[in-house]
Amino acid sequence: RQPVTKNTFRQYRVLGKGGFGEVCACQVRATGKMYACKRLEKKRIKKRKGESMALNEKQILEKVNSQFVVNLAYAYETKDALCLVLTIMNGGDLKFHIYNMGNPGFEEERALFYAAEILCGLEDLHRENTVYR
Repeated sequence: RQPVTKNTFRQYRVLGKGGFGEVCACQVRATGKMYACKRLEKKRIKKRKGESMALNEKQILEKVNSQFVVNLAYAYETKDALCLVLTIMNGGDLKFHIYNMGNPGFEEERALFYAAEILCGLEDLHRENTVYR
């Protein structure tokens, strides 16, 4: 089996940004399967003393298998970054939908649906003895 490197994937548009880097859509060249690549920049991790946090995230994602939490498919390292290749969740994140909803917000039925999905994800994490803050 070939080692996973950045050349295993085609990189596409940025899906989001965070404190340590950004998330881009990516595609496995050999299969065409789409994922999200979370690229954590080593300089930013070190500057913010986030080494243990980055390692914890990888370890948690390795053990969790849930339809309500993104799952780790691959991980690799470059000279400048740690890269976590995750299942892609189409449809945007909840924050995106909240900001685009406007007033008065979600209808109760839709809010209950999102709350139930969040609780199912938390339940799966807790089943793995993982607490989400």
